[in-house]
Amino acid sequence: MKHLIIAALVASVPAAAFADPRLDRLEAISEEMTDAMYDAMIRMVEKEGGNPEPLRAAIPNLEWDDTFREAGACVLDKYISASSSSAVDDMLDRMEAFIPEMAEMDLDAFEDDTDFLPEGVSEDFSISVNEECGMTDVMLDRMEESGFMAAMMQSMAGN
Repeated sequence: MKHLIIAALVASVPAAAFADPRLDRLEAISEEMTDAMYDAMIRMVEKEGGNPEPLRAAIPNLEWDDTFREAGACVLDKYISASSSSAVDDMLDRMEAFIPEMAEMDLDAFEDDTDFLPEGVSEDFSISVNEECGMTDVMLDRMEESGFMAAMMQSMAGN
């Protein structure tokens, strides 16, 4: 009976009490950076003479759900295993500090200025981890479902 009461108490504690602050940070950073990336794509289409309106109408939902959080937790675990907790915390710090700079950047600048990987994590490893953990699929699925991918192709046709 004592174990049942303890289990009931643990189950009644809000899920936030068990939240991973590192995962929460990654979620918030990802949502902000993804929003800035979509804005940069739209600016690129406008700059190249394409019609940005279909893109604006098709921006995917940026909020993380359970599937996104599972993928993000997996990525963090693999990064920490390949590097260290402090290196991953440093990566998150650098990503947070970079967000305000993204407001007017173009896509080329994103590629040049976005090497946030923690020490010990290569770009190839990162790509592999994102695919293995399902992060890539979640992002691509959302872009497909919202119509953003099709709108991007249509906006760039003929340019």
